[in-house]
Amino acid sequence: MAFCTTRERIQLRNEGVPQMEIDRLCGGTTQQRVPSMPPQQQQMPRPRFATLCMTNAGPCPMAVAMPVGSACACYTPWGAVPGIAQ
Repeated sequence: MAFCTTRERIQLRNEGVPQMEIDRLCGGTTQQRVPSMPPQQQQMPRPRFATLCMTNAGPCPMAVAMPVGSACACYTPWGAVPGIAQ
């Protein structure tokens, strides 16, 4: 079954082809030939990075930045104190 663009249908009509014949030749409905576009990729928000680890014992600087909200630890002479990167 062939499909015709709007331009092709207009051209057939201008050449005097009856509407029923155009519908028969073109498959009944107008089809626009539109190049397929790749699906839009959703941009993920960029993660925010933290340089401080907040613990119950207080904050400490981190040697490497990590995403905000990540688990981290401050190291003290008495051991590691868990915290959250902020």
